[in-house]
Amino acid sequence: MIGVIDIGNTNIHCALFEGLEIKETKIINNILKIKDFFSEVNEIMMISVDPEREKIVRDILNIPIIDFPKTLIELDYQSDVGCDRLANGISAKESHGLPAIVVDCGSAITVDLFLEPSLPNGKYIAQFGGGAIFPGLDWYFSSLSKGKALPSMEPALQNTIGKSTTGCLKLGAYGAFVGGIGEILTLFNYQNKNLIFTGGDGKRFLKFFKADYDPMLTLKGGIIAYHKISS
Repeated sequence: MIGVIDIGNTNIHCALFEGLEIKETKIINNILKIKDFFSEVNEIMMISVDPEREKIVRDILNIPIIDFPKTLIELDYQSDVGCDRLANGISAKESHGLPAIVVDCGSAITVDLFLEPSLPNGKYIAQFGGGAIFPGLDWYFSSLSKGKALPSMEPALQNTIGKSTTGCLKLGAYGAFVGGIGEILTLFNYQNKNLIFTGGDGKRFLKFFKADYDPMLTLKGGIIAYHKISS
């Protein structure tokens, strides 16, 4: 049994795999309970964008941990990139094929372009061609409610004219996110590429885009990477 842990900005997603098959997944934000979840695994693939929580997790686990191998992805990028985004690309390659665009809707929303490697010599699985980053829906709505003029509310999208303050906020969010993502997709020439949404809020957007939804995309990318480097 192999474990995969995805430490995001908000949640910690844990999964157990036999081969490439998911046996169990769980969001465990109580770090002390993570050890129990992985009690029967031999190794853990680590995907993390939060160094502080990652260090705590490493300290409580006595199981061999493998860092996500960023070297599996060719980077057309000028700075470091989160391994969660690269894991999405590996998973998209295996499940949908390239070229692909992955929209990951979590604490932040990333729109990432993945292409076939420019030098297909077997070293790289895919090429990361860059992307865009939006604030996530929770961040967006919580920032609006910090002043006294606007109400606190659950994140929601509305594509009809607002007839109340909350309705106007929902339409504004629709314009900002659906409109913004749509502009990026047009820039990426999305009609010629596989489009996949993932992340906790990914399903909210399916009514506005013709796309696939895979909430386990990142975790699957982790286990695929594990087998690539273990073979």
